[in-house]
Amino acid sequence: MGNIFDNYFSYSIFFIVASAVMSAITFLLIKKNRYRLLCGMATIATIFSYFVSLSIIVLQINNKVLTYVYLAALVLIFIPIFLLTFLSAFLFIWNGIIVWRRESHSIGNMLTLIIGVLLLLIPIVFSLLNRYIPNNKIIDFLENVSYSFQNYLLFWVLTFLASYMITKVVRPKFNKEYAIILGSGLINGDTVSPLLGSRIMVAANFKNQQFKKNKMPMKLIMSGGQGRDELLSEAEAMREYAIHHGVPESDILVENQSKNTYQNMLFSKQVVEENGFDLQKGIFATNDYHVFRAAGFAHLVGLNIDGIGSKTSKYFLPNALIREYIAILSNHKKFHIAFMLVIVIINILPIFIS
Repeated sequence: MGNIFDNYFSYSIFFIVASAVMSAITFLLIKKNRYRLLCGMATIATIFSYFVSLSIIVLQINNKVLTYVYLAALVLIFIPIFLLTFLSAFLFIWNGIIVWRRESHSIGNMLTLIIGVLLLLIPIVFSLLNRYIPNNKIIDFLENVSYSFQNYLLFWVLTFLASYMITKVVRPKFNKEYAIILGSGLINGDTVSPLLGSRIMVAANFKNQQFKKNKMPMKLIMSGGQGRDELLSEAEAMREYAIHHGVPESDILVENQSKNTYQNMLFSKQVVEENGFDLQKGIFATNDYHVFRAAGFAHLVGLNIDGIGSKTSKYFLPNALIREYIAILSNHKKFHIAFMLVIVIINILPIFIS
């Protein structure tokens, strides 16, 4: 009995130290650059290490009341997770139908609907195949690869969501000289959309809060060129919108050449330099789901700045996050293709060996 107690004690000390080390590493990673998937991975690893540490401590104390309380807490935590996982296909389909009714019927807006249907169909298809064509190596291979791919993508989904939540929790300091507001398409070629308007207002509110707190002024840089179907540049429309909503004209700068997020950052950086601002004392404003990926473009052009996000309609957020997730995966497509090839090879080897 003493050996078991000693082992639990040793394990608890080890995991407590490991948790402390992981916490320190995660803190340093977030402080250096919170807009990396590595921060999400480190956060998940830290949470898991604390879970293991706490479990070992509860076992070591060996108190029935404490054990029951701990198990009850775990049940309360894991039941919602289990239900969300079990019902994920239906929730995706439900969300897809809502987006279909309220937004345009583009492929991008149908992502949650498509994913939900696939999550329902894949298990049914393999169940039928195994029933009518039992013990078929090719079907077994395809099924194993399919579920391995799903688990691989699930891992990166959790990593992305953890990284996304970090950007929501950590707020920029009120010491900025400028804010870059990322443009998006205009309604009827000349009208700021509610989505774009929310970006402008979140930056304007930050500007007002900063001035109220420390009397430090800042400029708003409206960034967006003119599309083929637009009557004026997005930046000009954004400028008029900001003035109409109380932002002094003298506090607005315009960048009207960019066509995408990378150019938003690159051309806005030129405006920042031309006006003598400190490159690192700025922020950018976009929708909350877009902050994580946009920060990657900012850092790519040499702007190590934070982002602030305007709120997105709850019904549209799952679809928007999935699109961002796919875009982030595509930025590292060679790595993911290589890893998926490894998964295929691992699953195909038993066929040749047997």
